[in-house]
Amino acid sequence: MPVQRRRSPKRVAAMLLSENNIKAELSYAYLHAIASRAGLGCSIGGRHDDGIGVDATLRAKERFGPDSTKTQFTVDVQLKATSSEPKDLGEKYSYSLPLKNYDELRSVDCQAPQILVVLFLPSDESEWVNHSAERLICQRCAYWLSLRSAPESENETAQTVYLPKNNALSVDKLRDLMARFSRMEAINYER
Repeated sequence: MPVQRRRSPKRVAAMLLSENNIKAELSYAYLHAIASRAGLGCSIGGRHDDGIGVDATLRAKERFGPDSTKTQFTVDVQLKATSSEPKDLGEKYSYSLPLKNYDELRSVDCQAPQILVVLFLPSDESEWVNHSAERLICQRCAYWLSLRSAPESENETAQTVYLPKNNALSVDKLRDLMARFSRMEAINYER
């Protein structure tokens, strides 16, 4: 009679963070890395900030140019991350933003400028972050968008927004954006 081996039950490891929380943390890590390299402060929003749609705050203390009006200011950031393939519309990507966030970001009554930053991750989560002794690589890219003065939505739950591909969040693009804010330029939504 053959010896039967007892199978050990499959152990499923529980992760501390859900997949959505991992995406959220990666979006903050991306913003923090770019902002740090650009010489800006970047702080994660607290529980109360999240209730008003602020996930992070960028802080500048610099004269970005001779035409800078402000040399100390902040920018509020709503962070999103998705592993769904973005719909490529040529020069833009579309993204479905929850209506609550859309309405908060389109306000013109805020003291600090507000932007949306969306990190597009690969669909395969094993490709989100790779590392070696030489480098740490976060796959894909984040894009920024100002929704200031965007039209009121007729939808009930979400609004599709369009992120221009030339708004890729890089060190140079972030510094350019901050220079615009230092001149008190109102950056309105353009569909």
